[in-house]
Amino acid sequence: MEKYIIREVEPDRADFSWYFDNDGFNANSGDFCNTLFLVKFNRFWSFDGLNIDEYKRLQEQTETIINGFEDMDNGDKTYYTSYKNVMESNRIPYTSHKCHLLREWAKSADPDKPESIAWFLSITTGKTWETLGVYGYCQGDYVDVVYCPEHYTNGVKHHAEIWLGCAKEFCVIDLDENGEEADSCYGYYVADSQARDDEDYKRLVCEYACINPEEARLEMIDGYTTKTVCNYRVS
Repeated sequence: MEKYIIREVEPDRADFSWYFDNDGFNANSGDFCNTLFLVKFNRFWSFDGLNIDEYKRLQEQTETIINGFEDMDNGDKTYYTSYKNVMESNRIPYTSHKCHLLREWAKSADPDKPESIAWFLSITTGKTWETLGVYGYCQGDYVDVVYCPEHYTNGVKHHAEIWLGCAKEFCVIDLDENGEEADSCYGYYVADSQARDDEDYKRLVCEYACINPEEARLEMIDGYTTKTVCNYRVS
């Protein structure tokens, strides 16, 4: 007996912002390495995305460290007295090994490049950070992802796709004893890369909603039309 309907939400009504409206993607989760950076560069090197304020802070921090290390290399002690002083002044606990790694990093680092930020985080957190580029549907739809793979063992591409709108939203509808629609819950998202066919969509939404697939039917949009109704005045 069917107890649920899994219904695809019309594309122009899908709201993907709710997917990221939680602390699971940032340091408030209890671990900074859970932070997921989605960086979309715009014209004139402005950018926005997910956790972008923290990303900008990292850019400023890395630029300061690069300049400080360069001063030390040149014997300029106007602002800092040592490499250790550069690190500690920028909230990085000093160890000789970490200092060596940062000095090597600073030789070629560019704060405007996500790869440099990932390299920096690998040194400062002690865990590997990587980058991934993900494209959307339209020209110019692209985000750079900076993430810690140890904390995203299932990958991050689907998160970036949902951010870009390359996904589908579903609602799960509860049916009453008469088979009538009684209640509904929206906000079940499946990225394009997660599903190849209808079976995948149904399986994933059932997992998210904790329902038995045998008690649910899937309703996918198979086309739609827009109707224009004209009202006329008579004179």
